[in-house]
Amino acid sequence: MHARLALSGLFLLAAPLGAQTVYTGFTQNPGCVVNGPNMCAQKIAPQGAALTARNAFFGQLTNNVATQNFESFAPGLGAPLALDFGFAGIATLTGAGNIEAEDPVDIIPFGRMAISGSQYYQTRAAGVANFSIVFSQQVAGFGFYGIDFGDIGGSVGLDLFSGGSMLSSLVIQPQVAPSGTFVPELNGGMRFWGVLFGSNAIDRVDFTLTGLPDDADVFAFDDLTVADASQVQSTVPEPATLALMGVGLLGVLAVRRRRVIRP
Repeated sequence: MHARLALSGLFLLAAPLGAQTVYTGFTQNPGCVVNGPNMCAQKIAPQGAALTARNAFFGQLTNNVATQNFESFAPGLGAPLALDFGFAGIATLTGAGNIEAEDPVDIIPFGRMAISGSQYYQTRAAGVANFSIVFSQQVAGFGFYGIDFGDIGGSVGLDLFSGGSMLSSLVIQPQVAPSGTFVPELNGGMRFWGVLFGSNAIDRVDFTLTGLPDDADVFAFDDLTVADASQVQSTVPEPATLALMGVGLLGVLAVRRRRVIRP
């Protein structure tokens, strides 16, 4: 398990999934000792594969995209929350969780920390916990930092929707150990995850977090970024383009087939 986790920390995914491109990278907390005590996390700035994924994602965006870092909310405030993303509109966050102010007790030994500022959104996977972000208009890009994912055996999934129809169901943090099992390699680690489309394509994201009902894993989220299609410089093909490419390919195949069977 240790070798697999080490490799994932160095892995940057930018693979097309239909008409979308996903960027993700995980950075292990350097203060975490694999065979050491639970008090192994420390405050760290974005670095490593997580920062590489974040920079690749932002490299496809203009400079005026909006990022929500939860600094304007009162600590302890729970959903629903109105998230202002400027040009990309207002989003409503509903479901489990609350605004948390960073505290040394959250970092050592638990590993939860803010990426920018001193606050983040926190939710506890008591069995299965869910929260959703519904955008006021369709958007072409969505990214975020996740901190302290899976160190007690929890998992994180993300579903992308458009007009009530699910476009993708993705695993952000797989379960790498039985729920309730401490995984020091993940304690205080950070993951960046982002998706870009060739056009405005999604209007809702659903997060599903799983863990033990009585000793649940706790997850932190920060620096949520949303982009409108006009702010995306990506070369991700639009769905219509993909459809035309498919029709053209079928036509070429049909011509070749006729040539083969012609007497």
